[in-house]
Amino acid sequence: MLDKSKAWAVTLLVAVAVVGLVAGAVGHSWYARRHGCGDHATYSGYLADSLKLDGAQHDTVVAILRRHRPEMRAIMATVRPRTDSVRARIADEIRTILSPAQREVYQRLLDRDRADRARADSAAAQAKKP
Repeated sequence: MLDKSKAWAVTLLVAVAVVGLVAGAVGHSWYARRHGCGDHATYSGYLADSLKLDGAQHDTVVAILRRHRPEMRAIMATVRPRTDSVRARIADEIRTILSPAQREVYQRLLDRDRADRARADSAAAQAKKP
């Protein structure tokens, strides 16, 4: 039988593992939502999890999303300038309520978000190439 200190060590180890698993799941979920916008693989995974799709259903959903991807991209290309304009106005309004230090941090956040979108656009353009 385990002595008291070993029992505490095992309990602590299990608790740390559980906290790590939960934190990892939450972090992964946040990252997927944050960076998975427009990513059909992420959306198909979301549907597979939410709807408990079997392998054949998941493969069919992936095929459907791929088939409609060019149409969705064309629509988004027409909407992008309008969303960029609204995004810029929102950022300008938010800057007016921030302190100088907060504005610096906010600008870094905006720059990172812009870089993320540029990478996603670049990846989408690369995916179009045969």
